[in-house]
Amino acid sequence: MPSLREVMEATMALEKETMGLYARYAKVFEGEPKFRDFWYSMARDEANHVGALTLVSTVLECEGLLEQASPFALEDETVRRLRNLLKQAAEDAKPPLTMEKALAVALEIEESEIEDRVGELLKAIKEEREYERYQRLLVHDLGDLSYMIECYCQDTSLLTRCDALVERHAEALRRSGGASREED
Repeated sequence: MPSLREVMEATMALEKETMGLYARYAKVFEGEPKFRDFWYSMARDEANHVGALTLVSTVLECEGLLEQASPFALEDETVRRLRNLLKQAAEDAKPPLTMEKALAVALEIEESEIEDRVGELLKAIKEEREYERYQRLLVHDLGDLSYMIECYCQDTSLLTRCDALVERHAEALRRSGGASREED
């Protein structure tokens, strides 16, 4: 099994790549303020994910736990598939990229299971409050993505997939008890 450090670093790297892609999308759509602002918001949300993971990683390091075996491994195929998707999407992040295509890619990234692994990691290392914060951020981000898909995509299957993802993460938050707690 990889160490917690290895899993945290790999996860943070993927979140940073996703943030970079969303920042590229903001640049592609800079002439359309509502699209540009949406993609900057998505990039900022990924930065928040990286920040949360960095905080947890730092706490684990202070506690001398970062070198212990991770409770799970990131599946190589999952990581490889997401890296390939991010690489291809970054290459395609230039005009004439359509908003519908960019939103479809964003949904595919969010469906990649990496977000689930982050949640599992936070729960496994007993960081319940960080897990709940992370889930809240994720539900919010996915809600924004769902709204944009509803407004700007003709493919209703994208909306159905996104809404199912929102509901899955909202249910995870409800099960953890985080939906009923006030934000600190």
